[in-house]
Amino acid sequence: MWTTLPIYGILLGVSVASVLSEKITVCQEGDNDLRVDCQVDPAPNPMRVEYEFSMARGGKETIINTNVSGIMADDKFRRDKAYAEFLDEDVIRLIITDFTLSENTTFMCKLSGNLESVFVEPDQLVPCSAISVFLHYSPLMLSLLFSLYLLLPSWLVAN
Repeated sequence: MWTTLPIYGILLGVSVASVLSEKITVCQEGDNDLRVDCQVDPAPNPMRVEYEFSMARGGKETIINTNVSGIMADDKFRRDKAYAEFLDEDVIRLIITDFTLSENTTFMCKLSGNLESVFVEPDQLVPCSAISVFLHYSPLMLSLLFSLYLLLPSWLVAN
Protein backbone atom coordinates (compact mmCIF):
# COMPACT_ATOMS: atom_id res chain seq x y z
CA MET A 1 0.00 0.00 0.00
CA TRP A 2 2.63 2.56 1.04
CA THR A 3 4.88 1.57 -1.86
CA THR A 4 2.28 2.59 -4.45
CA LEU A 5 1.53 5.95 -2.82
CA PRO A 6 4.60 7.74 -4.27
CA ILE A 7 3.78 6.41 -7.75
CA TYR A 8 0.24 7.77 -7.57
CA GLY A 9 1.55 11.07 -6.27
CA ILE A 10 3.92 11.38 -9.21
CA LEU A 11 1.12 10.59 -11.68
CA LEU A 12 -1.09 13.19 -10.06
CA GLY A 13 1.68 15.81 -10.04
CA VAL A 14 2.50 15.28 -13.71
CA SER A 15 -1.17 15.50 -14.69
CA VAL A 16 -1.78 18.71 -12.76
CA ALA A 17 1.49 20.33 -13.88
CA SER A 18 0.78 19.70 -17.55
CA VAL A 19 -2.66 21.31 -17.30
CA LEU A 20 -1.43 24.30 -15.30
CA SER A 21 1.57 24.96 -17.55
CA GLU A 22 -0.52 26.20 -20.49
CA LYS A 23 0.39 29.89 -20.66
CA ILE A 24 -0.87 30.40 -24.21
CA THR A 25 -3.92 28.86 -25.88
CA VAL A 26 -5.29 29.19 -29.40
CA CYS A 27 -8.83 28.39 -30.55
CA GLN A 28 -11.27 29.20 -33.36
CA GLU A 29 -14.44 31.08 -32.47
CA GLY A 30 -17.79 30.34 -34.11
CA ASP A 31 -17.67 33.48 -36.26
CA ASN A 32 -14.31 32.40 -37.76
CA ASP A 33 -12.27 34.68 -35.51
CA LEU A 34 -9.05 33.25 -34.10
CA ARG A 35 -8.51 33.75 -30.38
CA VAL A 36 -5.14 33.66 -28.65
CA ASP A 37 -5.13 33.91 -24.85
CA CYS A 38 -1.86 34.62 -23.10
CA GLN A 39 -1.52 34.36 -19.35
CA VAL A 40 0.67 36.92 -17.63
CA ASP A 41 2.08 37.06 -14.14
CA PRO A 42 -0.03 39.39 -11.99
CA ALA A 43 1.30 42.94 -12.13
CA PRO A 44 0.48 45.99 -9.99
CA ASN A 45 -0.74 47.82 -13.10
CA PRO A 46 -1.67 45.37 -15.89
CA MET A 47 -2.22 48.19 -18.39
CA ARG A 48 1.53 48.89 -18.26
CA VAL A 49 2.46 45.37 -19.32
CA GLU A 50 4.22 45.48 -22.68
CA TYR A 51 2.97 42.77 -25.00
CA GLU A 52 3.67 41.60 -28.53
CA PHE A 53 1.68 38.92 -30.34
CA SER A 54 3.25 37.34 -33.40
CA MET A 55 3.13 34.21 -35.51
CA ALA A 56 5.74 32.27 -37.43
CA ARG A 57 5.20 30.26 -40.59
CA GLY A 58 7.88 28.85 -42.80
CA GLY A 59 10.64 30.56 -40.84
CA LYS A 60 9.09 34.06 -41.16
CA GLU A 61 7.78 35.86 -38.08
CA THR A 62 4.92 38.33 -38.48
CA ILE A 63 3.90 40.77 -35.75
CA ILE A 64 0.12 40.73 -35.28
CA ASN A 65 -0.42 43.24 -32.46
CA THR A 66 1.72 45.08 -29.93
CA ASN A 67 1.74 47.98 -27.51
CA VAL A 68 5.55 48.27 -27.50
CA SER A 69 6.60 51.69 -28.77
CA GLY A 70 8.70 51.65 -31.91
CA ILE A 71 7.33 48.28 -33.10
CA MET A 72 4.55 48.12 -35.66
CA ALA A 73 2.17 45.31 -36.53
CA ASP A 74 2.22 43.94 -40.06
CA ASP A 75 -0.02 45.93 -42.44
CA LYS A 76 -2.46 43.05 -43.00
CA PHE A 77 -3.27 43.01 -39.26
CA ARG A 78 -3.94 46.72 -38.83
CA ARG A 79 -7.29 48.52 -38.86
CA ASP A 80 -9.52 46.34 -36.71
CA LYS A 81 -8.24 43.07 -38.21
CA ALA A 82 -6.51 42.18 -34.93
CA TYR A 83 -6.91 43.65 -31.47
CA ALA A 84 -5.79 42.77 -27.96
CA GLU A 85 -7.63 43.31 -24.71
CA PHE A 86 -6.95 42.69 -21.03
CA LEU A 87 -9.55 40.26 -19.68
CA ASP A 88 -8.41 40.66 -16.12
CA GLU A 89 -5.10 41.14 -14.40
CA ASP A 90 -3.59 37.92 -15.69
CA VAL A 91 -4.88 37.29 -19.25
CA ILE A 92 -4.40 39.23 -22.47
CA ARG A 93 -6.63 38.10 -25.34
CA LEU A 94 -5.81 38.62 -28.99
CA ILE A 95 -8.63 38.37 -31.52
CA ILE A 96 -7.85 38.10 -35.24
CA THR A 97 -11.09 38.69 -37.11
CA ASP A 98 -12.12 36.43 -39.98
CA PHE A 99 -8.91 34.38 -39.92
CA THR A 100 -8.52 30.85 -41.22
CA LEU A 101 -5.47 28.86 -40.23
CA SER A 102 -4.27 27.19 -43.43
CA GLU A 103 -0.83 25.91 -42.45
CA ASN A 104 1.21 24.92 -39.40
CA THR A 105 1.82 28.05 -37.37
CA THR A 106 3.62 28.95 -34.17
CA PHE A 107 1.84 31.66 -32.18
CA MET A 108 3.92 33.67 -29.74
CA CYS A 109 3.27 36.25 -27.09
CA LYS A 110 6.04 38.27 -25.53
CA LEU A 111 5.08 39.86 -22.24
CA SER A 112 7.54 42.26 -20.68
CA GLY A 113 10.41 40.26 -22.15
CA ASN A 114 9.04 36.75 -21.42
CA LEU A 115 8.25 34.62 -24.46
CA GLU A 116 5.51 31.98 -24.58
CA SER A 117 4.69 30.03 -27.73
CA VAL A 118 2.46 27.26 -29.00
CA PHE A 119 2.60 25.27 -32.24
CA VAL A 120 -0.78 24.83 -33.94
CA GLU A 121 -1.70 22.53 -36.81
CA PRO A 122 -4.83 23.52 -38.79
CA ASP A 123 -6.54 20.16 -38.27
CA GLN A 124 -5.78 20.27 -34.51
CA LEU A 125 -7.27 23.74 -33.91
CA VAL A 126 -10.05 23.46 -31.32
CA PRO A 127 -13.25 25.52 -31.24
CA CYS A 128 -13.53 28.10 -28.45
CA SER A 129 -16.15 26.44 -26.27
CA ALA A 130 -15.93 25.00 -22.81
CA ILE A 131 -16.83 21.49 -23.94
CA SER A 132 -14.24 21.57 -26.74
CA VAL A 133 -11.53 22.69 -24.37
CA PHE A 134 -12.55 19.93 -21.96
CA LEU A 135 -12.44 17.30 -24.71
CA HIS A 136 -9.09 18.62 -25.92
CA TYR A 137 -7.63 18.16 -22.44
CA SER A 138 -9.68 15.05 -21.59
CA PRO A 139 -6.70 12.63 -21.74
CA LEU A 140 -5.04 14.69 -19.01
CA MET A 141 -8.24 14.93 -17.02
CA LEU A 142 -8.86 11.20 -17.34
CA SER A 143 -5.38 10.39 -16.09
CA LEU A 144 -5.97 12.75 -13.16
CA LEU A 145 -9.29 11.09 -12.31
CA PHE A 146 -7.78 7.63 -12.70
CA SER A 147 -4.92 8.59 -10.37
CA LEU A 148 -7.40 9.83 -7.78
CA TYR A 149 -9.45 6.66 -8.14
CA LEU A 150 -6.38 4.51 -7.50
CA LEU A 151 -5.14 6.71 -4.68
CA LEU A 152 -8.40 7.01 -2.77
CA PRO A 153 -8.78 3.35 -1.66
CA SER A 154 -5.17 3.29 -0.41
CA TRP A 155 -5.71 6.48 1.51
CA LEU A 156 -8.98 5.26 3.07
CA VAL A 157 -7.43 1.96 4.18
CA ALA A 158 -4.49 3.81 5.76
CA ASN A 159 -6.85 5.98 7.82
